[in-house]
Amino acid sequence: MAISWHTNLGLILGGQKPSKLTRRLCIQAFDTVPDYSTLLDTLSSGLGQHQWTDIVQIDIRDYSGLRRNSPPDLAAVVNSITSSRSSSSSSLSPMAVAARIHKPGHTHVNSNLTKLTTLISKHLPNVTAVASDPWECSPSSRLVAGHLTSQYFSQLLVCHAPILAPLARPKDPCTCNLSSLSIQTSILQSSGANVITAAQLRTLKLLQAEAFFSWEAFSSDATLVFTNLTSLTIDFEKDHVANDSHKYDAQKGGQNPRVSMGIDKRRILFPKLTNLCVRKLPYTYPEAWAMFLDSPIRNLALAGKFAHIRYLDTRVLRQLDIFDMHVYLSEKSFGKFTSFVKTVLSVASSVRSAWIRHSEVFPISVPEVCAWTGLQELNITAYIPTFTLLALVSQLPELKRLIAQRIACDDSEAILESESGPFHVEPGAVASTSVRDLQLHMGGSKPRVTTLQTIIYVVLCMPRLKQLAVKQAYRKDIRLFIRRHAAEYPELLNLDYVHHINMKSVPAQLL
Repeated sequence: MAISWHTNLGLILGGQKPSKLTRRLCIQAFDTVPDYSTLLDTLSSGLGQHQWTDIVQIDIRDYSGLRRNSPPDLAAVVNSITSSRSSSSSSLSPMAVAARIHKPGHTHVNSNLTKLTTLISKHLPNVTAVASDPWECSPSSRLVAGHLTSQYFSQLLVCHAPILAPLARPKDPCTCNLSSLSIQTSILQSSGANVITAAQLRTLKLLQAEAFFSWEAFSSDATLVFTNLTSLTIDFEKDHVANDSHKYDAQKGGQNPRVSMGIDKRRILFPKLTNLCVRKLPYTYPEAWAMFLDSPIRNLALAGKFAHIRYLDTRVLRQLDIFDMHVYLSEKSFGKFTSFVKTVLSVASSVRSAWIRHSEVFPISVPEVCAWTGLQELNITAYIPTFTLLALVSQLPELKRLIAQRIACDDSEAILESESGPFHVEPGAVASTSVRDLQLHMGGSKPRVTTLQTIIYVVLCMPRLKQLAVKQAYRKDIRLFIRRHAAEYPELLNLDYVHHINMKSVPAQLL
């Protein structure tokens, strides 16, 4: 029989003194519908009659995906953890059933699951952090994490696990020490006002967010200030167009227009916010970005449809160190997207590391004058003509690391596309003497003369290269060509060929 659960209890019990590993209880699920009784038995025998005061964190890890080819059936999971099924619930959706059985005091909560969370909280009284895998984990793991979150919530410093029921307003807000929180906006909406102290938070992730969610759960004051928040992620549930009809109605009525992401019309301030990540951006008006214009944002990650991202208020780019923009667009937006990229690159910014990517097959272009003169590393995951890439690189005097994921050749680059005659490349003008690391991903699975010509042409335009990442099939010919021209390009003789070049400055949460 396959193992449903695995824990690190053996390591904890065998530890001679507390360490990073023994201060954390890890629970791993391997089945989409595991038997809670087996986990209960394991923890009961392992924890014994003692209180393990050194354990301060519980992690729930889900590996059930290794054993299934399709998403789990939440209805089946719900059936497995309820002692009986009410006739009224049979007409509800799986998600509605799950929500229903988690209402406080509901009689259908499985006794083993209740015993499990009670047992853990009894023997691990000092837990201040509960974390689980991303929200795509199996419902069974999500239920365990959700119940543990509810059990410990009043004492948590870190909560990155599902919350299954509305939050209650704390009797004394001063006793709330929560500093890092991941939460669905639907839970915020149903919890009411002033249930989470905004001033305590340092990291906040709003998940499955609706376009016009409310910030009331953090404060109902006329001005909402996240005094200590340094990192904010807003992951919208849908990226459908969210027209701000309310804003225009307010303007007609002489009221202040809404100037935030969400439904609030009041001022929302983030005086210490340095990291901002917005996914599936739904807004089609630049005022949504007004709430961030006074924030010292250094790292910005942005993903969504071009029809929405095009309304980015470019003033948020001025202080950036890191910029990651992932755009989804259709071919009919080609001209507008090209214009948008030119606009973005023309905005004066202190950005040092940038990742610009889009999902379509047409090439992008760049402005004649790029204002990102301090850029040190650039990753372009988009089709870009070779000469366009070199024209951009020539304007970046500090560039050290360049990754071009998809180079395209247009009609003006016939010299690089000609397969007639013997293999030959005429070196172009030097585009950069600062680039040290170069990675080129070229189309096609088989070696082509035209691709080889393009790679060599780009390499010769960057004669101070130290590392080159290209397909194995091209390396031998590149070495031979460089040796033949050793007198003109002596530094390239020591070129180191590698498999990948990583963006060193981009933090993991922005990738």
